[in-house]
Amino acid sequence: MKALPKFKRGDFILVLLVGIIVSISLFWMNSHSEAQQNSLVADITRDGKVIQKIDLNKVTKPQTILLNNNGYKLTVLAEKGKIRVFDADCPDKICKNFGWLTKPGDNAICVPSRIIVMIEGVEK
Repeated sequence: MKALPKFKRGDFILVLLVGIIVSISLFWMNSHSEAQQNSLVADITRDGKVIQKIDLNKVTKPQTILLNNNGYKLTVLAEKGKIRVFDADCPDKICKNFGWLTKPGDNAICVPSRIIVMIEGVEK
């Protein structure tokens, strides 16, 4: 059986440099993708048209949005990084059961009032 070749000093330095470069690249890519994932905008739509956009990263104190459509009233609460339908006077109140929306794609739908609250991720 053949013996493995011995590493020279230059080989060791080369492997060390490549390892450092790969580590830094992976760290940078991971932190960059987390920043994009954390950039959240909530769209509130009525009858398919956006009536309000809220950048959830820029909310500093709780915001209450009152909506009235089709004879039904909804109260939407937005806080930093999250949004929810807080109260609704529609018959089934399913929209309240969605809870806090925190990730892109999360949504709460009130069918009787035809209002949708949805979070979208923002590409930078």
